[in-house]
Amino acid sequence: MIIKTKKFIFGGGNNSGFIFLEILIAVALVSIVFVTLLGIGALVLNVSSSIQKQTQADSLVKEEFEAIRNFRDGTTWATDGLGIVNTGSNNPYYLANNADKWALVPGTETLGIFTRKVVFDKVSRNASFEIQDTYDPLYDNPDTRKVTVTVSWADKTLQAVSYFTNWKND
Repeated sequence: MIIKTKKFIFGGGNNSGFIFLEILIAVALVSIVFVTLLGIGALVLNVSSSIQKQTQADSLVKEEFEAIRNFRDGTTWATDGLGIVNTGSNNPYYLANNADKWALVPGTETLGIFTRKVVFDKVSRNASFEIQDTYDPLYDNPDTRKVTVTVSWADKTLQAVSYFTNWKND
């Protein structure tokens, strides 16, 4: 019995082109997987950064509402409180803590990459004492203010609205 064997030497023989093609395909597949993983990693970092900034902006809005609530509770509505603030979008404010007491400061506040402002608007109510969508001076409710807190950064804006009343009726 005669057994014939054939030796395959890398770079020679009939199958050398196939080995090179297999290596090329393997390198291409590994490269595609690597580039895809890098892209996913970059996307995850970008989304994570965006979520972090959104969370910071949300905290700044909540912080400002708490400051407004403390300001309202520490002042007299019609003398030095929310009842006498200039209203409308042309009159932005921010709150600053001066000697453990909140004070309204005209303008906008810059906190790192964020810009924060508060706008107060007058409120009107109908005969059922429900707040109306648009202000009507005939039905003005001097003991309620619509408060809009806006936090902006880069090309994004977070805005929240709440209503504050003169609950002490002072």
